[in-house]
Amino acid sequence: MTLRQASFIRIWGIPIVLAALTCFGLLSALLGTGAWHWASWLCLAIPLITGLACWLRPRKRTR
Repeated sequence: MTLRQASFIRIWGIPIVLAALTCFGLLSALLGTGAWHWASWLCLAIPLITGLACWLRPRKRTR
């Protein structure tokens, strides 16, 4: 793996995973019933919890 590929994955890896979870969650809520609704709740809760955790995390002070 080259340095360019490693930096791309390091920068965009988590946002791509969160976007895929969101898309899967929305589609499973629209197209499925039963267990698919539970899967959609889980897939849509993970990006929400991740965003809240980053937002509420204390910031480092720089001088």
